[in-house]
Amino acid sequence: MSKFKGMNAFQLKLLMVFLMFLDHLRYIDNFVSPETASVFTVISRCVAPMFAYFAVEGIIHTHNLKKYCLRLLILAGVIFIGNALLNISNNVIFTLALGVLAIALIQWGKNKPKAAGMCLYAATGICFITGFLWGEWGSVILPFMFTEYFFRDKKAIRFIGYGVIEIIALLLPFGEPLYFFVFPFILLYNGERGPNTWFSKYFFYIFYPVHLWIIAIINLIQIP
Repeated sequence: MSKFKGMNAFQLKLLMVFLMFLDHLRYIDNFVSPETASVFTVISRCVAPMFAYFAVEGIIHTHNLKKYCLRLLILAGVIFIGNALLNISNNVIFTLALGVLAIALIQWGKNKPKAAGMCLYAATGICFITGFLWGEWGSVILPFMFTEYFFRDKKAIRFIGYGVIEIIALLLPFGEPLYFFVFPFILLYNGERGPNTWFSKYFFYIFYPVHLWIIAIINLIQIP
């Protein structure tokens, strides 16, 4: 009997995309019942923090952090424009981009002269506060990304951080207290990237906004 070896990043991302798609079916007018939509919403609470986890993995393993930040920021901008045209607001990529940029700014500030370093740290604060207050899932994703990145080798502090995030999520009206559904999937992650192709690299970037835009267009077509 072969031993279960977990799931690689590509497999987990495909699973997360499927759960996200189920959740977003509720945006199609009169397509799923409120009861079904509630179930889909609950089981998909792992999606945003899982992609936040992989964003941190991207920071750690990327060969060019500047290009990684730029790619996310450009995508967030494209999504913003498309959303504005279709009158929708979902843009978790914006939150992820701010999280990645905030961590990158701290990294870049370490070896800079004091004045330049302080400016970069101030920019980090601006990114964090902006994402936390106005980003989709921001009150969870930003603290979660910082916890995963800066305390990845300090298990006790990391678990304390998870608890703090849960408290914040429970206290804030826009919090996501079920974010902890992500942890079983993190445990399933075997640390492997999976296939390294154009499709595996860019499919998830493309699918996220496009499927939301298609849903918005379907709703526009349904208007009598």
